[in-house]
Amino acid sequence: MRQGWNPNGEARWQGGPDRIVATGNHHTEQSIRDVWTDGDWGAENPTCKALNAAIAAFDEVRPGDLGYGAESSTIKNTATLPEWARNAVFYQIFPLGYFGAPTVNDQKSKVAPRLKQIREHYKHLEELGVDAVYFSPLFESGTHGYDTFDYFEIDRRLGDVKLFKQIVKELHEHGIKVVLDGVFNHTGTGHFAFKDLTINGPNSQYAGWYHLGARKADFEGYCVVDDMSDSGFSYDCWEGHPVLPRLNLENHDVKQHIFDVARFWVDEVGIDGWRLDVAHEIEPDFWREFRAVCDNTRLGKDCLLVGEMIHGNYNYWVGDDRLHSGTNYQMSHATWFSLNDRNYEYFYNALLRENCLFSGLTLVNFLGNHDVPRVASNITNPKHYLHAMVVLLLMKGIPCLYYGDEFGMEGTPADGTDEHSGGDDAMRRPMLDCAKPATWPAVGVSRVALNKKLIKIRREHPVFGIDGTQDIEDIQLLSNDQIIVTRYVKETDPKTKKEEVTAVGCLVFNCGDYSVDPWPEITLPHGIAAARKGEKFTDLLVESPPGTVPAPGAGQFLVNDGGKIYAGPLGPDSVKVLLWEKPKPIVVPKTKATPLAAKGSTMNVAAELTAQLDAIGKTTTTTATATPAAAATPAAAAAPAAATTTSTTSTTAAVGDASQYDPEAYAEYERKLAEYEKQMEEYNAALAAANLTKENEAAAAAAVDAATAADAEYGAPPPASPPVDGTVDPYANPPGA
Repeated sequence: MRQGWNPNGEARWQGGPDRIVATGNHHTEQSIRDVWTDGDWGAENPTCKALNAAIAAFDEVRPGDLGYGAESSTIKNTATLPEWARNAVFYQIFPLGYFGAPTVNDQKSKVAPRLKQIREHYKHLEELGVDAVYFSPLFESGTHGYDTFDYFEIDRRLGDVKLFKQIVKELHEHGIKVVLDGVFNHTGTGHFAFKDLTINGPNSQYAGWYHLGARKADFEGYCVVDDMSDSGFSYDCWEGHPVLPRLNLENHDVKQHIFDVARFWVDEVGIDGWRLDVAHEIEPDFWREFRAVCDNTRLGKDCLLVGEMIHGNYNYWVGDDRLHSGTNYQMSHATWFSLNDRNYEYFYNALLRENCLFSGLTLVNFLGNHDVPRVASNITNPKHYLHAMVVLLLMKGIPCLYYGDEFGMEGTPADGTDEHSGGDDAMRRPMLDCAKPATWPAVGVSRVALNKKLIKIRREHPVFGIDGTQDIEDIQLLSNDQIIVTRYVKETDPKTKKEEVTAVGCLVFNCGDYSVDPWPEITLPHGIAAARKGEKFTDLLVESPPGTVPAPGAGQFLVNDGGKIYAGPLGPDSVKVLLWEKPKPIVVPKTKATPLAAKGSTMNVAAELTAQLDAIGKTTTTTATATPAAAATPAAAAAPAAATTTSTTSTTAAVGDASQYDPEAYAEYERKLAEYEKQMEEYNAALAAANLTKENEAAAAAAVDAATAADAEYGAPPPASPPVDGTVDPYANPPGA
């Protein structure tokens, strides 16, 4: 660091804490000069030796942990989720608001079992596609739930432990996990430890449970113990709120109290994990101990820990020995801000930061919660609700829906009236009646249908879940109004042992109020199957009017030369969700051909042929029943006259049996199968016209013989990727849309 005005002045390092450069009082300028002034200190220099010894000692205690606290770290931190959480869709409920509880707990009223109302919503949660419910604070408290009085009791405004334990059991029976909000940074002033402090002052046995000071100026909170002398103590409180005294989490007794709480709700009540309030304000070492406690409960490694992360580098708190995940506030803000500002560059830069810093983490994405404006109120253009929900549900991360957002419920802090929550009660209003669409917002029906569709897409197509990549090089920022995010699923081929792309998903966004045509092409990587000319991508958001069939090719996009997809035109304020997946192997069971009946016998020829066709995995619909009038085919004539019934036996070859794979044989099999299908079409057409002739019957018999010969020669088709003649949009007419 050069000091003073002299260009040749003394140069020395003046780095301060957190990489802050100290300027001092006597100079108006300081500049960094990247020049060594003292040469090589050498390995034997006392400072170098001490530094190397400290690094070695730290790395021995925490291998690989060096550098996690700095954003410039090149060490890739990772955090492995419990298996059940990897592809889960979470649903946040703020119980005191959801169930319409009073805003103040008088500590005298009888228990009100409002929690049981959730039973009326089980069907809605299942139909929506929810895998886990995250309950905001449920513990006994004074007002909004974050001022905990008793960690071992359910708030009397909601019910009791017995009722909640039954609710947990019922949710599990519906396939839904349960996560609780753990508020362990601070308590309420009604907590037994703090109440003892207010009586006995610093002489209390719980004096070490909180951060105390002798002077009023020491901390923002102050408690008078002796009214006569106005003596008392000051105490640290969360963000200056005197009703939220901060716990001293370095105190052994405090830690044991919190650890007992964690064990009780996991082991005794049966919850599946914790969302941990203001986790970023608590030292990572505490979370290391908390993780060890939870890993030793009945759940073992399956107890999920999600920290509330608002600021900073999430790697500091999230890792394989700390928390599993954190709330992704940076992407939440970037999602709605980029839409309101029509500025996808802001969104892209947030993705770039996430990709650089958090590529080894899977964070919890959200758009609304109990502390921020609801998404329907936060987005200025209602059309952009689609864009926001596609980001939430189909991009990297664990999606968490805030209750009511699926309907389009609104609320901002400016609308609130409760003095205890600072206006946040506007985002915590009672849940709508899920069974009565007439009580929903005007957009409720369409938005619920959209969210069901998106969650179904995520569940059925892994490329849009945790298994899909989301690398920054696969994200195209086309302009402030348009961006394309391409995701891939990569798997190892069991035969070649090489990695291959088995699915591609393209999210194409236009937040501009204008159509875009021509639209820039999406270029797929060379050499992957999806990039072959003629491959088809399907827009999963394409819909047809109710009662209509999608037009041929509707929502389909062909891959052109060079692996390019023309994804346009794109309408104003619209989104496309394009999908290509490697076709699944067709399982064709072996069948035994049965000759046609003898001349003059009555039989359903079409049904017989259809049954044999179905047996090899193809379906043809026919309804006509005929009595052959023409001479039987040679094959039929040779059959016994009594053969008016048939028997069919089948054996199914094992899927994935790589030993059967033979490209040429498979191609020949497909050729014969196609010939069979063509002959069946002609035969069915003849039946429909009630025009069964000798030629028709001969053609049908030849078709059966051809299929039988193919089956006898090649058996079940190998686990290859047969070309698909066309694709059908399975989401064109979703139920209830």
